[in-house]
Amino acid sequence: MEEESVDLGSGQVGDEFSADPYINPTLLSLQSAWYSFVFTLGVIGNIYIILTVWCRKEMSSTINWFIVNLAFSDLGILLISLPAEYIKDYFSWPFNKLTCQLFVPLNEVFFCVSIFTLTIITIERFRVICRPFKPRLTEKKAKIVIVLVWIVAYLAVGLPVSFLMEVEKMDSDLKCVLKWPGVLQRRLHTCFIATLVIVPLLITAAGYAAIVSTMRKQSSRIRARTNSISSNSLTFRRDMICLQQNAKLIKMLLLIVIVFWVCMMPLAVLALANEFGSINITTKVSHGLYAFCVALFFSNSAFNPIAVYVMSSELREGLYRLFQRVLTCFTGPILNEL
Repeated sequence: MEEESVDLGSGQVGDEFSADPYINPTLLSLQSAWYSFVFTLGVIGNIYIILTVWCRKEMSSTINWFIVNLAFSDLGILLISLPAEYIKDYFSWPFNKLTCQLFVPLNEVFFCVSIFTLTIITIERFRVICRPFKPRLTEKKAKIVIVLVWIVAYLAVGLPVSFLMEVEKMDSDLKCVLKWPGVLQRRLHTCFIATLVIVPLLITAAGYAAIVSTMRKQSSRIRARTNSISSNSLTFRRDMICLQQNAKLIKMLLLIVIVFWVCMMPLAVLALANEFGSINITTKVSHGLYAFCVALFFSNSAFNPIAVYVMSSELREGLYRLFQRVLTCFTGPILNEL
């Protein structure tokens, strides 16, 4: 007997949630408007981050390449997963089975890429700040790690799920659904994805707690040295600048991590509760809660570039220069005519 899916990592917590024949037009309108806003804001923001780091050599660094990788995974969610999920939930599947197998499982791949990338950033920052004498990750090695992250994410969650995707007729519509051969396989998959959520959460929480503690000790040591050396000395100024730069970077990364987990955890909890709890999935409250969690899941892809922009003075400066160039392109010909 085949079982319907419960995909914790993707926008589809369960096809049974979206199998309701009655679609609330108000909920659909609100969700469509929000998705349009998230799509527009997220695509523009993530493309801007990618182009800024790619085109400005002074911004080329290990951390920035990992942030670019986050932007690519967010773009994948917005350009591929969001439209596929929206169509799958509310409309008849207009494509063939191969398209269902290729595109719908990519949501979990992008999700895992984001989790792995955030975890690697935490480990890399921990090594730099808490273990300063350890060899640092070079840009070349960072790019290799990024490629491996995509390969591992696809082989771990994308490829196995793709073989289980089916296009079935429900009522008068075709639906792209994930079919499990049994309950045991489905629950093992749910537990596996839950592990991919919980373990990185614990690693990032412990990592940033250690980083913040180490930086506080470093700050105390540097300030204590002001009693023995001049605050205008080169060594003191260099140490203070380094500490301030690290503090700004950690604040930005912490904001990204917090936004990510706030957006992702509700869907994860709902999936686990649906699988191992006793949720009545036929109620309007359940469908509304599912719609909210999925919307929050996709919203992270638009919130990430906002968090990076707010916390990064380099990106704000880059955006200012971009506006200047655009303004010059439009005003230059007019001034020449005058």
